[in-house]
Amino acid sequence: MAVDRSAFAFSRCDLQVTLDPHQHGLAAEGTVELRNISKLPQREVVLQLSSSLHWLSLLAGSQPVEWLQQTYTSDIDHTGALSEAIVMLDKPVAPGASVRLTVRYSGTITKDATRLERIGTPRQVASRSDWDEISDSFTALRGAGFVAWYPVAMEAANLARGNELFETLREWRQRQATSLLHVRVTRAPLTEGDESKFLFVASDPEAKPGTELIADFRGGDTPALVLLPDPGQTTDRPRVAAYYTADHTNFARDYMAATEAVIPALEEWFGTPRTKVVLVELTDPNALPYDVGSYYFVPMRTVQAAAAEVALTRPVVHSMLESPRPWIREGLTGFAQALVREHQAGRHAAIGYLGQFSSALEVAEAQSHSTAAVETGESQTASTQTPTPRATTPQVAEPQVEPIGLQPLITTADEVFFRTKAAYVWWMLRDMVGDRPLQIALSNYRASEDRDSAYMQRLIEAQLPAHRSLETFFDDWVYRDHGLPQLKVESAYMRKTLGDQTVTAVTIENLGEAWCEVPVTLRSSSGERNVRVEVPAKGKAVVRVPFESVPTEAEVNDGSVPESEHRDNITPVTSSP
Repeated sequence: MAVDRSAFAFSRCDLQVTLDPHQHGLAAEGTVELRNISKLPQREVVLQLSSSLHWLSLLAGSQPVEWLQQTYTSDIDHTGALSEAIVMLDKPVAPGASVRLTVRYSGTITKDATRLERIGTPRQVASRSDWDEISDSFTALRGAGFVAWYPVAMEAANLARGNELFETLREWRQRQATSLLHVRVTRAPLTEGDESKFLFVASDPEAKPGTELIADFRGGDTPALVLLPDPGQTTDRPRVAAYYTADHTNFARDYMAATEAVIPALEEWFGTPRTKVVLVELTDPNALPYDVGSYYFVPMRTVQAAAAEVALTRPVVHSMLESPRPWIREGLTGFAQALVREHQAGRHAAIGYLGQFSSALEVAEAQSHSTAAVETGESQTASTQTPTPRATTPQVAEPQVEPIGLQPLITTADEVFFRTKAAYVWWMLRDMVGDRPLQIALSNYRASEDRDSAYMQRLIEAQLPAHRSLETFFDDWVYRDHGLPQLKVESAYMRKTLGDQTVTAVTIENLGEAWCEVPVTLRSSSGERNVRVEVPAKGKAVVRVPFESVPTEAEVNDGSVPESEHRDNITPVTSSP
């Protein structure tokens, strides 16, 4: 049956949800209002839930409707499949018109990492990421993209198909930009004599934690809610609040102290926090931390203060600055984490922190440009040659690369790009323009005024001399995906001037497609000298460096600029012919 799963936007969803941890159970009922955003009348409506949940009844108003339930394979849910209901309405819904359905469904939610395991992720690793479940020991749920515990409608997405899952979720959130998910969550009645204490917490700043939770999630945001067994006394300070189990009170205080420690240094970059940072304990000690806005969900345990400060920088920055653009919102959190590492241990440690993620970025860029090259080659061949029969000669096997397509930062939905590459971009901008101009530009940023892609570029350029343009940088690194530079020191020739003073001509070659401004370092037995040079894409640049002594080697790039391949970056300095 051919149906349009993107024809409707979920304008409003009101649900009464009951969780039964002892049975891993979830039961829900309520109403869903859907608006036809397509250009054609629609007779069929699609509703999807996790495959571990089952539709019980569907009504249009108070009248039963005809509907078909089927299993639909998709990785937007941790089980790797959805329970899909296709509703046949009595009459078509016109474009722009709405329909309201009354829904009832139930089932269980247990820890399930099927979607990750079937692409080769080891079970132990996969379960740390897909930790959502309902149980006596651990109850925590995220939404679409993790567990579809509320109705959604999307085309199938497969993690094995490059960027498909990220793009599907991005399109869903765009369709849901004005939507509202209103939920009232309760726990199933306790058995007689059971006096267990518990507390619900959700990632809605307006929701009041308690034994009953009423929360609103807007604009397609991924909700997160946790049921804490045996909660400790909530700690609420001016800039941070924490919810945790009674046994982990001391750990919670350590996390709060780490949060408060990083705020002063980050305020000069991102301003005063607009909201509190909220820390919520995940009682599964193996769960990977998860942040959404200024909320940070994390297993609370012994952790080094320096590591905690870096991790908690993410929700702190989200509490200070908001942006509709992931490369700004998420890229700045990675940049800020590097700033915190620099504050702790210096520039080398900060660049080392960024470098932890460079290999993943190199692979992602290779995938995106491999795909583009194949597509370009096919297009050129089709336009210049007469089709011929496919050759039957055995071909040399090429490594299989999943296509993801080019990923400009301004539009990408891939986290490797809008987190890792964007963090590097902000660090490079800082090196290029200096701390204060970038700080002023960020302080002038207003999410409500960010209506075109060049808004941030203009804010930064406004702090620079009139002749200084960042157009080439933004074009190669933000507006387009030109890949990464590949730098090498082609030569380094030195000549003496007066006494032990020297001038060394260093030639830098960039084999990549992206322009960059990069540091060049000369070293001698008595010290080093650093300069910066602009290197065009597929070009060369020469910089002449005066030095107080005789240098022995020249190096391009201290790691602050990501490269597609890091080699030939150091060469001995020789005397000029």
